[in-house]
Amino acid sequence: MERVDNFIANVYRSVQFRGTEGFRESALRSLGVLLPFDGALWGTGNFTSQVFHSVATLGVHEDYPHALERTKDINPILPRLMQHIGSAIDMASVIDDETFYGSEVYRLCFGRHGVERILSYIDVDPRSNIYTLVSLYRFDREQRFTEEDRALFERAAYHMVNAAQHAFFLHIAAESGANPEISAAICDSHGLFYQAMPEFLDMVEQHYPGWHSQALPFPIPEPGERTSAGGLCIESQPFADLYCVRIWEERPTDTLPERDREIVAGVCKGMTFKEIAREMDLAPSTVSNRLYRIYRKLGVTSRASLAKLVHGE
Repeated sequence: MERVDNFIANVYRSVQFRGTEGFRESALRSLGVLLPFDGALWGTGNFTSQVFHSVATLGVHEDYPHALERTKDINPILPRLMQHIGSAIDMASVIDDETFYGSEVYRLCFGRHGVERILSYIDVDPRSNIYTLVSLYRFDREQRFTEEDRALFERAAYHMVNAAQHAFFLHIAAESGANPEISAAICDSHGLFYQAMPEFLDMVEQHYPGWHSQALPFPIPEPGERTSAGGLCIESQPFADLYCVRIWEERPTDTLPERDREIVAGVCKGMTFKEIAREMDLAPSTVSNRLYRIYRKLGVTSRASLAKLVHGE
């Protein structure tokens, strides 16, 4: 029990130091010290897309995740996992060995990749439709997973999945610049969720009444660009092969060109025209002239009133 507790503590600690990069592979290797296995898969996706958005494997061929996806409709462990979300399931408890080893899914997927024993765990977020599947494999048919193995894996997998989610939330919180008005989510190019802050979903539901999809109700802007939709401002940044999408409620200053927003930011920091001009490589007179045009556009008359507008006072 102490070894399991130490494993769980180390999983959460590694989030602070490793972030999301290589986290899943590292956690699986650490788990292998407690619970021996020959191969493993940790995949995350959205039920709408029917494919893994991101997958980490140990000890199996690179084509194995695709084989698993292709045979999902005939894989008998998946319905049982969906009936017992948050529980570890042994394939041997779902189907007897004779039937399994003579099955189509064994011929097309598991047997082809040397997988003889399977222990799996699934977690699902019903709000975003994001699922996480963690599976352990043994290649020797005689090396069954025991009930002790199953219970240990169930406890470890719960904390592994939660630690991974925490790592993503740390990342997207950093992307939000510690600004409580900005929320973020990790999405694919189709807007399907990979991870999402609860505040992000709250904000989208507020601005898009009746929205209950697993995909964004607006297109993702190109990285570095800012768009507006439904009263929200939207930005994105690349996140591996996904996108970190940031949203916030549109403010009057969000309608300004980027250079004008930089001037507003400088004014709100209390910088002088000369300081802003030096930072932006402009003439002080240019900064002054643009600021007065900003005043007219926003309907304010002074630095103080501009600051109040920006900070919502």
